[in-house]
Amino acid sequence: MKIRPLIPSLILLLGLPNLVIADAIVNIEDMRREGDIGFFTSMSLAISASRGNKIRDSLSAQIRFDNNTERYDSFLVLKKEERKTNTIKWNDSTLAHARFVLKNDSIYDLEMFLQHGKNPFLRYLQRDVAGAGARITVNDHARLGVGLLSENEEDLSGLTTRTERLATYFHDDYEISENMDFNLTIYYQPSIDESEDFKASLIGALDFKMNEKFKVTLQYNTFYDSRPPPTAVKRDEGIATNFSYAF
Repeated sequence: MKIRPLIPSLILLLGLPNLVIADAIVNIEDMRREGDIGFFTSMSLAISASRGNKIRDSLSAQIRFDNNTERYDSFLVLKKEERKTNTIKWNDSTLAHARFVLKNDSIYDLEMFLQHGKNPFLRYLQRDVAGAGARITVNDHARLGVGLLSENEEDLSGLTTRTERLATYFHDDYEISENMDFNLTIYYQPSIDESEDFKASLIGALDFKMNEKFKVTLQYNTFYDSRPPPTAVKRDEGIATNFSYAF
């Protein structure tokens, strides 16, 4: 594998100050093992720290388990994120996401998913999501998802709301070179009852494959909620550098 073309880009990645600007969305699509049969585990880690007038520490850790057979693909993602300034914690979020895909000979696969999240410092006390739909093979590198989900969200004041939404996404992988890929994922989740109530996100990730096991990812994401909780803003943006190792 040719490492030399990656060196300038890696120097840029590792030299970025404040690697995490805001919450980095879990990139479910980037780590799928479609076409691979067996049990797989991968871990990702992002760390940022600064010392000076203010002491800042940021840690994001993620582990993923995939179990794929000829008939189905399944995976579980667990993520923990914590940030402090001058030893005062101002972000502590957790997320668990499970997905099951029943494969067949057509371009339409049945997909089901569950998600549980907590983000008490920034957005919500708890958010639970359950949904199902079709995962459509557009071509050998693009996928389209169309389905329904039910969302139960408890805001920071303790108010719980339930919303049924359309669950749509589009994902595409672009091979830049032998060791470098760019992938783009777009999610759009409008409420079935009110079209003005919707959530949308965009994730762009640049993967630098160091070898078969290890890769470095520079990720940018933006998230928009047309009706956020009272204490949250409508739009978040984030950038992060992640180091991933697959077993």
